[in-house]
Amino acid sequence: MIEQNFAVDSNPEVEISCSSGSVIVESGAPGTVGVTIDSRHPEGWTVRQSGNSIAISYERSFLEFDRGGRARIRVVAPDGSTLRVNSASADIRASLDLDRVTIASASGDLQLGDVATADLKTASGDITLGRVDRDLTARSASGDIRVESVGGQTSVTTASGDVAVGRAEGSLSASSASGDVRVTRYLGDDLESSTMSGDLAIGLPAGRTVKLSARTLSGAVRLPDRKPSNASEGQPVSIRLKSVSGDITIRRLD
Repeated sequence: MIEQNFAVDSNPEVEISCSSGSVIVESGAPGTVGVTIDSRHPEGWTVRQSGNSIAISYERSFLEFDRGGRARIRVVAPDGSTLRVNSASADIRASLDLDRVTIASASGDLQLGDVATADLKTASGDITLGRVDRDLTARSASGDIRVESVGGQTSVTTASGDVAVGRAEGSLSASSASGDVRVTRYLGDDLESSTMSGDLAIGLPAGRTVKLSARTLSGAVRLPDRKPSNASEGQPVSIRLKSVSGDITIRRLD
């Protein structure tokens, strides 16, 4: 077991490199970062501080094929921290408000709270987020992607999972090979979404002027009833939707 505490300035950076296990990042008092590592081989782990950055990593020992890189890592850091994680197969959960987040994982679920910006990649795990203040990039080969809201640009892709975005304010690109794509409330001006064998559903506030391209080979296209044109209607929005064997639905919101 490793337990260490570090004095930091505001908004520290935490970088974690691990093979498997779990990573939990929680909110703590300003000015300090606490690190706990529960591992069968604690001697293989290093925790270093360089200025305002804390780096946690596993150095391979002479036991080349051991599983010493598996660990339960817990970090307690101030809200507003930057988080970077590189993992082979660890589940990652962060419950604090983060600034920039960059995560690459071969297999593992990613669960985050509110962040400023996020760049997330996992080969076979689900991605779940709260609010993203600015831009979001999320990629999963075989998992679902869910986010409550995005204030900037959104780019999300999954090969065999569903995509669900609660609220999006900037340009949005969302695709899935064999899953549904649902955007509950779209407030931006450019949306592109596609799926091979899933449904597409978009919610738009009333009063938007829509430039629409919607194509599906073997599904239905459902659009809200047209209303008389009004020169004072809200901002225009360009929407391009494509599905091979799923339905396309656009809902007018109150």
